[in-house]
Amino acid sequence: MFAKNFVADEILNHPEQITATMADRQGFGIIALDNHALVKIFNAAESRLSGLSVSEVLGRNFFTEVAPCTASRLFRGRFRQGIQDGTMDTHFYYTFTYRIRPISAHIHMLYDIRKSPLFFIFIDRVIQLYEDLG
Repeated sequence: MFAKNFVADEILNHPEQITATMADRQGFGIIALDNHALVKIFNAAESRLSGLSVSEVLGRNFFTEVAPCTASRLFRGRFRQGIQDGTMDTHFYYTFTYRIRPISAHIHMLYDIRKSPLFFIFIDRVIQLYEDLG
């Protein structure tokens, strides 16, 4: 069961209006990919939460260069299915393990080729799985 959706309806209903500037004003992670999985938007919240700078991820393949821990059927498989179908609006939980302490997150993938050529991944961090003892 998922908690209340963390993305405003105005954003979900109008993905064509999501720009880097607008994404930076949000308190949750927003990553936008083209149909080749190249990062086109990586907002400030996601940069802060992941520890990755915007400049080091823009234009890179999300699944192989930015977050290889997502190169799974559960994550990348859904991306591929959405690209193939031309539409996707799905939620799931995922644990990120690459370059950061393991973090469980609520993922919302949104794609509608009729509204935007970009595939959006909205990320709401749920819990850090291991306490930083350092």
